[in-house]
Amino acid sequence: MAGSLLYAQEKIETVAKPMDRAAGDSVKAWTILATGALNITQAAFSNWAAGGENSIGFGALANIKADYKKGKHSWKNNLGLAYGFQFLGKGSNARFTKTDDKIEYTTSYGYAVSKHWDVTFLANFRTQFSNGYNYPNDSVAISKFMSPGYLVAGIGMNYVPAEYFQLYMSPAAGRFTFVTDQTLANACAFGVDSAKHIKGEFGPYIRAVFNKEVFKNITLNTSLELFSDYLKDFGNVDVNWNVLIGMKVNKWLSATIQTQLLYDDDIMIKSTPSSNPGPRTQFKEVIGIGLSYTFNH
Repeated sequence: MAGSLLYAQEKIETVAKPMDRAAGDSVKAWTILATGALNITQAAFSNWAAGGENSIGFGALANIKADYKKGKHSWKNNLGLAYGFQFLGKGSNARFTKTDDKIEYTTSYGYAVSKHWDVTFLANFRTQFSNGYNYPNDSVAISKFMSPGYLVAGIGMNYVPAEYFQLYMSPAAGRFTFVTDQTLANACAFGVDSAKHIKGEFGPYIRAVFNKEVFKNITLNTSLELFSDYLKDFGNVDVNWNVLIGMKVNKWLSATIQTQLLYDDDIMIKSTPSSNPGPRTQFKEVIGIGLSYTFNH
């Protein structure tokens, strides 16, 4: 049996009248959008000739957006959270594995200089909730809360041709990698020197966001981030690409597909136990199916 217990979405809007971004009128508006999902998957076998292993898994995700506009000023906030795990086997042989783990917050302040362009300060932060392991070895943590943690901040131009799309470009952004755990810092994990807990980089940063109902009852929410360091190996591009597809089958049933693609040449990964560590393209996929509920104010 596999399924989802809950998927809820809330949208709160306060709008007085349509607003001209460049006119600087006094109209103000808050838009708040919250989505959440809780999934449970389970499999059980008894005298099953084809083989299999008992398992039960749990997963949760939440996304909260809070945007404010008044005249030429805008302030946008987005918080994304996700966590998932499963138990394999049963009794004393049961094994715990983590399947999803994400904390990400983006905030930006913009000042409109024309109909579609803002001068914008943007900051993006991401890390994880709990320890990560290279399963089946769960004795040594390879990542922890704030090990790594990432912060990107810069001033640039934000192109907003429509409410569902924006393209932020900064020629000079700071990117900081944190490794607060001493053991991981001693191992120079995530490109941070063993004697330090933070690594600073400086270079161009691009962030594109698209969020729209592309077909009836099918919503696509995707963001792409690109960064390169002026000070070291300029031209090597770090990539962070997130995709969330929400599909509402009917009034109560929904499905979500979540993927993330990462590339960072400072992160050394072994593709096999015998291979040499090196930068690798990382990919994650999470699928949830279950009941849904939507309400608007």
